[in-house]
Amino acid sequence: MKLTVDSKKLFLSAAACVLLGFSSCSVPDMKVSESFQQEATAMPVEGRSPFRVSLGKEKGFGFGAYRLEDITRGWTRRTDLGNLIQVTEGYQKYSFGLRDTVQGKTVEVQAAAMLNAVTAQASGWSADLNKQREFLQVAFRSAESGDWRLALADPGNYMERRNFTGKLTNGTYEIEVLPLYKWEGKSLPSGTALGYEFSRDGHVLASVQTVNSGKVWFRNTLSPDLRLVLASACGSLLLYNNLDENNQ
Repeated sequence: MKLTVDSKKLFLSAAACVLLGFSSCSVPDMKVSESFQQEATAMPVEGRSPFRVSLGKEKGFGFGAYRLEDITRGWTRRTDLGNLIQVTEGYQKYSFGLRDTVQGKTVEVQAAAMLNAVTAQASGWSADLNKQREFLQVAFRSAESGDWRLALADPGNYMERRNFTGKLTNGTYEIEVLPLYKWEGKSLPSGTALGYEFSRDGHVLASVQTVNSGKVWFRNTLSPDLRLVLASACGSLLLYNNLDENNQ
């Protein structure tokens, strides 16, 4: 996993706090809407390693009532991961099970990412990547609300954030996904995304901080199924490694 300059500094400062035992040291969270925070529950991610592998099995982790299990990573070229993405580019792929320990349900999630292509075709979605650097597609199925797709077309930096495109949909219910770049209590933004926000009709439903240990926020009024859907999407983003120029 590559660390940005911002996250490297914060990770090193956190490590220094642990080594030196300074209780006053703290690493800031990603900034989320204050009005949303008042109506949401924050769930720190527990058990997630700051260093993620590129191949093979990976240790599971969780947030709130949700556990990510059976995490498997693989790299491939000129192949088709189910009906997620059909490309001739090299891309990252990974899969995991998202277990809801309260409802006793498990969602199987698959994801794939590609870099620097002109266009990307995915199940039910296509993107012109002339102004985007990276394309991520995630697929999973809810027993209650059907097949869901998360798709992000990301230019990869704060200066081109207006060219970011993101959505989570089952074909009838659509949620907008946007990157977040600011730290709580800091005026300058990060150069790359610190996490993502899920919203519908101008109302934030959930946010996920993907840097450092990670954190997830859910609006308190979400239905159990929508919470499960958003937990699956947030889990996929907590596992997502931004690709480099060699698709690695």
